[in-house]
Amino acid sequence: MKNQKPLVEANSWLFSKLLQKGFFEVPWYQRYYDWESHDVCELLSDVEEAVIEKRHCYFLGTVILVKKESTRWEINDGQQRMITFSLICAALCRKFADTDDRLCSQHEARALRIMFNLDANEICSLGDAEEYSPRILPQRNDKVIYWNMIRGNSIGTNGTITTAWKEIENFISSQTLKESEDFFDFLIQKLEIACLEVPPEIDPNAVYETINCRGKELDDLDLIRNHIYSHFNSDQYIERRKTVHECLERIRTRFRAPKKASEYMRCYLQCVFGFLRKDRFYRDVRKKIKKQAREINRGLPDYAFELTEKIADRKSLSLFSEVIISPSPDPTTIAAFNRDCRKTNSRRNLAVFLWELHSYTVTRPLVFALLTTYLRETDIQQKKRIAKTVHKNLSRLATFTLRSAFVAPKFEPSRFEDKFSNFAKEIMQDKEIPNEEFAEFLRDCDRDYFNVLDDSKFKEQLHESQMQTAAKIKRFLLGVNSSQQGSSQIFKDRELTVEHILPKSDGYWENWQAFEGEDRREWIHRIGNLTLLTKTDNKPGSQFNGSFEKKKEIYKGSALVITSRLEQYDDWTPENIERRQQYMVKRATQVWRFN
Repeated sequence: MKNQKPLVEANSWLFSKLLQKGFFEVPWYQRYYDWESHDVCELLSDVEEAVIEKRHCYFLGTVILVKKESTRWEINDGQQRMITFSLICAALCRKFADTDDRLCSQHEARALRIMFNLDANEICSLGDAEEYSPRILPQRNDKVIYWNMIRGNSIGTNGTITTAWKEIENFISSQTLKESEDFFDFLIQKLEIACLEVPPEIDPNAVYETINCRGKELDDLDLIRNHIYSHFNSDQYIERRKTVHECLERIRTRFRAPKKASEYMRCYLQCVFGFLRKDRFYRDVRKKIKKQAREINRGLPDYAFELTEKIADRKSLSLFSEVIISPSPDPTTIAAFNRDCRKTNSRRNLAVFLWELHSYTVTRPLVFALLTTYLRETDIQQKKRIAKTVHKNLSRLATFTLRSAFVAPKFEPSRFEDKFSNFAKEIMQDKEIPNEEFAEFLRDCDRDYFNVLDDSKFKEQLHESQMQTAAKIKRFLLGVNSSQQGSSQIFKDRELTVEHILPKSDGYWENWQAFEGEDRREWIHRIGNLTLLTKTDNKPGSQFNGSFEKKKEIYKGSALVITSRLEQYDDWTPENIERRQQYMVKRATQVWRFN
């Protein structure tokens, strides 16, 4: 029996020769050009280093091409590198075209043959580029500006591809003519790439997925996008392709960092499907989509289309990006919510809850589900009723989370992640937002952990606790301070530093006689020994830390009551730390009440 020839062909090419094989189109489902300045600069710098070191080659990875016709391919993976390489050739071509030199004219023609469909011996010049057919057809939004770039025309100032072009142009213009010639020679003679050519009968997305699901993990957002796109390859879905692509691009462009986009996708989809393990996120989503479509008796393309539109909903994107994960949540949303739940002047309002829960990512599905329930309501009176319930439940969530974090040696989100996500799914599905059910849910979580919702047990554990993490200390002290401040003044935690009244460094302990015979290390991190100072007030050194008397001069002028009241102590002793600790435990129990 004859050996069958492999269907997927793998070959190594000089990048310049690969582009001269024919025409390359970026398919509809691929993202737009999105290499940022640092990506382009890294490539230019790496190649320049290879030229200087006279390396034998520079390998630029693997591209996946789908053969459509004998001289026409779709770029399934590699458009960023292929377009960037051609832009570098275009910038060099402009430089050579502006130089009256025979060798430069030859370089100009070689660059044009890479970018355009020209015969090897055809006489050509940049001035005639309008008549030539480009070898690469980018996504529709990038096509016109890209073709103007490679034809030597003027271009606009906006867009990612324009930013990339400016970096390339600045790099080439900084070179001498000889350096540009050497750089160009290296590009066309030693820049290599591996190419997988996939025939039409093979699903290129499956090849792409196989490559990128082995070894180094690909970003979840790209894998999920790829899976969703695979449902719309048939010609019967041409009308839907644009909508699907625009929806997924909306998600990607809303979050400049791919990690944030993936965090949004996971948060949203956990509110749809329940708990999704982070290390198996993509695979679990793929299974859930298939299972859900089957359970509701919907075709996979129909269900994937509807799900994509929901995920890309502008209100949902704004809620996550501008409210939940933003260090400065949207004031309009905050004000509207506080007004609807009648907590405008309350010291425990939405802005406070978001700040307290900000670093506890395990709570995001619950916060997202609760606020989504509020935002999607259109009836004004019903919206106000929901706002009150959401406020109460966010208060309960913050109380459970922070009480747990305050007493736990290490807060373990893995203990709650599946429960929080699954309950968030219930909230999103129910027409009525849970109230007492939410309280009982948190009590169930608490019974499996530290029993911090029991005030007496919380006080007992907090009384013996020590805190060493700055973020946790600030949340605790600012919460306690808010109950004493007597005004609605808001302090930004990044403007404050944690102050140890009894200094941490043993180099300052000589004048702290009240602790003679004590192991000072047992007292340093007690919450009774902690307070807050502005960065300008915190003055490390012997003049400040030499004695409690010197420190009191700074403390009494503090705008924070929790610090200014330290003036009332004549001396700083273990007994006073104990007394202050008891007071702060009592205050903390009142601030983070569970009802």
